[in-house]
Amino acid sequence: MSTYLSLYMDNPTQGQKDGTLVSENMIQTSPLSVTLNATENESKSIKVALRCEDGYRTNGATVVGFKYWDGSVYQDEGGNVSKWKVAKYTGETEPTTWADSLVIEDIICAENYCFWVKASASSDEKPQTDRTVGIHIEGIVEADETASDDGGSITVM
Repeated sequence: MSTYLSLYMDNPTQGQKDGTLVSENMIQTSPLSVTLNATENESKSIKVALRCEDGYRTNGATVVGFKYWDGSVYQDEGGNVSKWKVAKYTGETEPTTWADSLVIEDIICAENYCFWVKASASSDEKPQTDRTVGIHIEGIVEADETASDDGGSITVM
């Protein structure tokens, strides 16, 4: 998303600083990737996390959703956007309730804030490598005045 708030994959741990940074701006050097068997209408869930850079935090709601990349700009609809869903993290068990977007009211600091994304395939699809769906994250990031000088730990009052 930016240099201040980023998305991480590879089974990040809630409240920690692990995971692999997901590439941004259609660079595709480290994309969130899912392989699905369309003939079986397969879907896969992936735990991901948002994390602010040390010394920063979100202010207000952060919204996670999906956009279609048409080759020049992101669009709200199109492509396979409808086959991606998001859900709140409530523990290591995959959720049963999914939505098109997730509104995070909690403050996101310099530790992982986990949530789930899910990609689905349907039997009417042809085999493809789809690089047109992007995870869209929108929020306000500000300097965290409560951050201490001990390597980035955060105290939220």
